[in-house]
Amino acid sequence: MDTYKESLISGLERLLADPKCFLLGEDIADPYGGAYTLTKGMSAKFPGKIINTPMSEQGFTGLGVGMALAGYRPIIEIMFGDFSTLIMDQILNHASKFVEGFEKKIHLVVRDPMGGYRGYGATHSQSLEKLYVGLPNIAVISPSVLHEPGELLVKAMGLGIPVIFAENKLDYTRKMFKTEKTARAFDIKYHGDDFPIAEATFPDEEADVTIVSYGGLINPLLQMMYDLYMEEEVPVRLLDVSSLSPMDFDLLYKLLKDSNKILTVEEGHIPFGIGDTIISQMVQRGITAKFKAIGATQHIIGTSKEAEALTLPQMENVMNTILNW
Repeated sequence: MDTYKESLISGLERLLADPKCFLLGEDIADPYGGAYTLTKGMSAKFPGKIINTPMSEQGFTGLGVGMALAGYRPIIEIMFGDFSTLIMDQILNHASKFVEGFEKKIHLVVRDPMGGYRGYGATHSQSLEKLYVGLPNIAVISPSVLHEPGELLVKAMGLGIPVIFAENKLDYTRKMFKTEKTARAFDIKYHGDDFPIAEATFPDEEADVTIVSYGGLINPLLQMMYDLYMEEEVPVRLLDVSSLSPMDFDLLYKLLKDSNKILTVEEGHIPFGIGDTIISQMVQRGITAKFKAIGATQHIIGTSKEAEALTLPQMENVMNTILNW
């Protein structure tokens, strides 16, 4: 697929072809087709399978959990990832417990559009995936322009545990990186199985700094790396993690053990972020590199560009950190 949105739509349609799969959420049926128009036309293509719900995330997520218990494969769409706080009880205290307590597979995916930089304000711009990371029997998957989101979505449904599928709102309008002109400058490799770690490097160049990141920041990070290499002749290496939880720390260790400087970048708030956990795990495995973490500061996310910039990580800051490290 050429675009992130096309890939995601393809994955949704593959899942909905299964008689046991249904999509539940607010305003997802025609003519609206969801807040990001991903499901436009699907009501006609899959009659009776695109279910408009009342404005109650707790209610329709609870319905989805019940459907999963009965052997169905529901996809829940949360309009803004900020509202994933409303379904914590259904996912953590119910669905995840059923997996182990009842020894029963729960095929349930919650699509959670995260992220800011769009001027949506404090309650519609957060990246809250870390709230679900590290919890038993819950997976957190984060696609990017380096990982086909449709493929990851299909694989996520097969896990048999509740999945928070953390999409990024800005990625809906982006091309997959392989189709970008700048992609020719990079060597892209994939490590791991169903939810791999993507590695982006400059051929025949040894990078002093390795960035570890995921999701919606991958696109601007790749552009920043390209600019830094072309303008300053400074090569940087990027590792893009698609499975945030469980995370393959042993694989990450193998990829990072020879790095001199490791920089984690995330859109969510730090400290106590996903990057902090990565750094801790790498230190515990014996890596003696220099570490830094960049993420959202301890402010709410404002609506204006200036207010957003006060909180959300900026590529200029990432570049300056690399150059002055």
